[in-house]
Amino acid sequence: MSAAPRHHDSVLSIACDGLALVGLLSEPAIATGAANAADRADGSAEETRDGGKADAASGHIGRGSGIGMLLVVGGPQYRVGSHRQFTLLARALAADGVPCLRIDYRGMGDAEGDQRGFEQVDADIAAALDAWQRERPALRRVVIWGLCDAASAALLYVHRRRDPRVAGLCLANPWVRTEASLARTQVKHYYLDRLRQPAFWRKLLSGRVGLSAVRELLGKLAQSRATAPSSAASTAARAGAAGDTRHYTEQMADGLRAFGGPVLLILSGDDYVAKEFLDRCRDGGPAWHGLLTRPGLRREDLPEADHTFSTAAWRAHVERLTAGFVRDASPA
Repeated sequence: MSAAPRHHDSVLSIACDGLALVGLLSEPAIATGAANAADRADGSAEETRDGGKADAASGHIGRGSGIGMLLVVGGPQYRVGSHRQFTLLARALAADGVPCLRIDYRGMGDAEGDQRGFEQVDADIAAALDAWQRERPALRRVVIWGLCDAASAALLYVHRRRDPRVAGLCLANPWVRTEASLARTQVKHYYLDRLRQPAFWRKLLSGRVGLSAVRELLGKLAQSRATAPSSAASTAARAGAAGDTRHYTEQMADGLRAFGGPVLLILSGDDYVAKEFLDRCRDGGPAWHGLLTRPGLRREDLPEADHTFSTAAWRAHVERLTAGFVRDASPA
């Protein structure tokens, strides 16, 4: 006889500026366990909007929990995630007693509307929190979890909206990329390492490394000296509700500095995105100075992990870190 399921999944319909979004709500299941139809893989016909709202009489516990986790998905991606990481994370948290909502924002997955960038999802996040609180009135506070540009979206949201419902932030490998930052990271963490290797020079002198490789290095060095514009036209056009037209990385830094709740920062060792973020914190100017040591920030490094924590061991580590952080952020 199989073990009783420890989570219950249901569809949550979300309206955002006249468009329908799809949310999947994972909640702790009753100890006796009823049949868990939502254990079927995400993306099945049963998990579309036609699935309807969560059954208010289903009997799963955790409904009175004052805190939950909103999993914002980076793009281009939808609520399941690479190797089903978001589905598995949400269900692991629900089994541990933490309800979790993951959403497709406008233009992604099963949501309506045109595709948009991470700088433009403030309304989607707010609409998801509104719908969740209507469905579960006991929900008071939410921790936002995001990977890559979803972590960036979370920081932009708290900067622009100052939403008191946000109790904490889980930021995994936040995205701060510009063309210059990528070039600097590549020069620092790839090209300089190669220049220190005797094998590289042997290949160069023997002709096995062509001049094209040298030209590529010189090009990266030139790009790395460039600076990101503080306000470009494209950034201005995508400014959030607050009308802040500064470069998105500056807005992120302000969001991280001003946010009053605890922050869990998870960084992969084998990931250029994480390296760029650390470089930005060290060399990004006054806006970024001291952010890694700000009060309430807890940093966790996974030295061998890749960008999406693609092994079972890395995924389980992230699940444990997240569950513990959300419990610590729970309202009294």
